[in-house]
Amino acid sequence: MANTQPITYVRIAEVLTDLGMITKEKAQSVLDKAATYATEPIKRRYEIASVLEYFDVAVSIHSEDVDFADEHYEWLLNEAAALTAGKVTVSNYRFEKDNPDDEDSGPGTMHFECNGKPLSFGVEQESNDYLDMGAAQQAIEALSPPDDPRDFRCVEQKGSDLDDDIMVLATTEQREGLLQHLGITFEPPLR
Repeated sequence: MANTQPITYVRIAEVLTDLGMITKEKAQSVLDKAATYATEPIKRRYEIASVLEYFDVAVSIHSEDVDFADEHYEWLLNEAAALTAGKVTVSNYRFEKDNPDDEDSGPGTMHFECNGKPLSFGVEQESNDYLDMGAAQQAIEALSPPDDPRDFRCVEQKGSDLDDDIMVLATTEQREGLLQHLGITFEPPLR
């Protein structure tokens, strides 16, 4: 696989299949849904990374208004856990607000169990409308499957236009392949 071809949904499907991140059936399913634009070049690196969500190898931490961030974390954690094909489960989620009487207040602590192990992450969001991106990233990293070479890593963003954080579940070798063939780089883990 050389990195000379334009990056399209078709190219991303080829790379993910060759890296063993998805099956040929999964690739075809996504390409069937994206048929009208599957061969159009994708220019922005962030957009290339965000396409990985459609192939079920990534999850996005929204930087925009999510309404009730304290509840959104649970949804986000379950979306990330689903990418592990049952190797990781999230249960008993709860959010303790620092100021429980203020619905719009953001700071608090998210608590949940990952495969029965209790975890907690402090949340420093300014309001309940926006996620604490760092806390969400740390919580998703904690969902990396045990006894599995894959782990969650955040796609590195460059420049002044910051978008949603994209968390990808991959091995070290798969991340190297994503860099080589799609130009996707990753941040070091936060934990």
